[in-house]
Amino acid sequence: MANRFLAAAALLCAIPAVAAEDGVVSSPEVPRPSDWTVSVGGGAIAMPSYPGAASSRWMPAPFVDIRYKDRFFLSPFTGAGVNIVASQALVLGVAVLPDFGRSASAADRLRGWGDVGPGANVKIFGACPLGPVALVADVRRQLGAGNGFLADAGLTKSLFISRHLMLFPTASLTWADASYSSAYFGIDGSQSAASRSRGVGVPVYSAGAGLRDASLTLLAVVPLDERWSVQTLLRTELLLGDAARSPLTEQRVQPTVGSVVAYRL
Repeated sequence: MANRFLAAAALLCAIPAVAAEDGVVSSPEVPRPSDWTVSVGGGAIAMPSYPGAASSRWMPAPFVDIRYKDRFFLSPFTGAGVNIVASQALVLGVAVLPDFGRSASAADRLRGWGDVGPGANVKIFGACPLGPVALVADVRRQLGAGNGFLADAGLTKSLFISRHLMLFPTASLTWADASYSSAYFGIDGSQSAASRSRGVGVPVYSAGAGLRDASLTLLAVVPLDERWSVQTLLRTELLLGDAARSPLTEQRVQPTVGSVVAYRL
């Protein structure tokens, strides 16, 4: 269960991390004398019990983030990485971050199926301005977990509504290869048999490569003063392709909502 807590927190931290890594989004803060920034905090998040689930779980969401200038970043959630290129016109970087897999105890219909074990993601990411918005993209290779490749591409924008409200909307598409899709949305013979023994009757299903989802995300940041802020995440994924057609998928729309209180040291 602890792994699920960390995975949930990773979702909540994802957009602030992308903003800092890519150098496209910056908040109007008072200049700091130190090249280091350290923020800590916590909150809670609700996310699907597993990819494709109709049920959700509320979980604690710890928040820790350490950065040096616009080059290096380190966090147990967003991983460790470096911006190899960091300019106003282009940002390119690489990061290694945890992947927590999927636990068979996450839902009754997964019991007896075995876990998708934890691992790590090696990610190459980039961003560049595109008129009034910014184009963001990344490619991830799983080491462990589903042992697959995933690629994301989308558009994001910074909206500084007032001194005490900043909005960061993002629209994106995610593609997954056959290895990832099979691990999370495929059903083999033994898993089908295990479900029949419990009276569920989930058929064998082969999931291949293709678009996994389309998503809309909104991060709202409310600075309370120079150090304290409240960050709230609203995210909706629409499963596509084989992920949407999988008998394991109970609901194509996958909502996530959460909030943390952060303190900059």
